[in-house]
Amino acid sequence: MTGYNQNFFSGFKLPLPKLTTAQKKLRASFKSNAKKFELQYTHFSIVQNKARKFAFYAATNIDGNTLNALVKDRSDFIAEPQLAATDQTGNELYDFDESNAINDFDKGHIAKFQDPQWGTEAIIRQAADDTMRFPNCVPQHQTLNRGAWKSLEDYIIKKVARKTGENGRKISVFAGPLLLQNDPFYIDKINGELVQIPCHFWKVIVYPNKQNQMSAAGFLMSQKNILFKHGFVVEKKENVREAKRLGLKVEKEFFTDFTSGEPYQVRIDFLEQTTGFSFGVKSLFQPYTKIEATELIFKRVEVPLKSFAALAFKDKPLNFEFEGITL
Repeated sequence: MTGYNQNFFSGFKLPLPKLTTAQKKLRASFKSNAKKFELQYTHFSIVQNKARKFAFYAATNIDGNTLNALVKDRSDFIAEPQLAATDQTGNELYDFDESNAINDFDKGHIAKFQDPQWGTEAIIRQAADDTMRFPNCVPQHQTLNRGAWKSLEDYIIKKVARKTGENGRKISVFAGPLLLQNDPFYIDKINGELVQIPCHFWKVIVYPNKQNQMSAAGFLMSQKNILFKHGFVVEKKENVREAKRLGLKVEKEFFTDFTSGEPYQVRIDFLEQTTGFSFGVKSLFQPYTKIEATELIFKRVEVPLKSFAALAFKDKPLNFEFEGITL
């Protein structure tokens, strides 16, 4: 498992996102080596935030020439043995007293389950297994990573990226939860601790376009409205409950009133501002140039709550346009 390859593109080096000095102090280190922080898997790497117990980011290389998702989706995540248990979030959140819990969080992949599945069959199966580690998992609304968000990388490989040459059908993806200081708190303590739940998720996709320009596009989406509407989170830590509420009945179908998550295109310098990272793509062609106030951007990505109770959970068609990327 060699992890993310910064030399994946011929003629262009794309290092891992650079963290700030303060963020580097929050990296989860290996149990066997306190100076090692990059979890290297098959075709992707993860850097973990030990304070929030979620990933800072996942970085993935995808070769569309041999992309072949042989392994189907699974939900059996396991702890990462190279990290301390106290540095990662596991089933204590996702399976929290299922008979009484007030959440129905999906274990959402950061590096998408299908993305690193390329190469030989043996490598594909190893890559699929590697994505099933808790550092690659965040609590997500169960339709959040379906629809266009799920399909973006595949669409860019098939329709937008250059198809020939050394970099043909290749893309690299940086993705992660937006870990903000003012993220809300899960309504109950987990193992006696407060847990802040990420409300926003970002993605940066780097690819050679059809004119053979190395290009970068940024996207953001949110689950904030649904979390507050159903009382999964509270804004103030003093409102977090000390113990689970007994006898609470879980309405298993409440997520049907949320539209399928759609990504919103944003400037990459906006994502650098909000994440604190440097993505190293300033020299690349960036099709989205619209400048908006931060407050307006966050308002725009809050998906409105509408009644879609009759809709089944399934992928949505790609029926909207991004600047420079027509879906």
